[in-house]
Amino acid sequence: SNAVADLLAGGAFDVVPGDACGGGIDQDFSRAQFRLAAHLLSHETTRHVTVIDRAFDPLGTDPDAYDSHENHVKESALKLPYMWSRLIDIINEPGEQDPSKLDLDETLVVINTEFGRSLGTQAQTGRNHYPAAYVTLMFGGPVGAAQRGIVGAIDAQGLPVGALQPAETRAATLVALGINPFDVASYSSDDVNGTETNIDAA
Repeated sequence: SNAVADLLAGGAFDVVPGDACGGGIDQDFSRAQFRLAAHLLSHETTRHVTVIDRAFDPLGTDPDAYDSHENHVKESALKLPYMWSRLIDIINEPGEQDPSKLDLDETLVVINTEFGRSLGTQAQTGRNHYPAAYVTLMFGGPVGAAQRGIVGAIDAQGLPVGALQPAETRAATLVALGINPFDVASYSSDDVNGTETNIDAA
């Protein structure tokens, strides 16, 4: 407990103000979460951090965050740039070397969600949940020239073509972190298409 207390000392949970859409907000939850993630990852004891971003929410009362069914395009146009700006704030620019920020040579960033959005509208202005196909983005860390590119596609009917399964992208993330994903409590080689052994799957 002392080690955890030391790790989280120094204002790690401070509420921070922010700005968005030309106005100020008293509690910037996204900024606070990303700052805490960078703080945790700056210590050798932390190898993985998950941020569940709730998006632009000036009052802290939005129950939906990104799960907008009404006015989906308008809501996303507001929330996604806000999330990206908060993430960029904690990443070192080339040559910056700020120890409180993430170094993309050493850090793998994964942008993931639990589902995509339907091709057609829901009601007049919304989009519904659509788990059949969605995009996951990975950059930094072990992603170099040899790994750069696009894997799979989503066709005109919204179906995946040559895509990876969610278990495959999550297992790949763990392998990139130097963590064996094929523990009995996690994944098995059966979760990776076209492989028979854990070594093949990795």
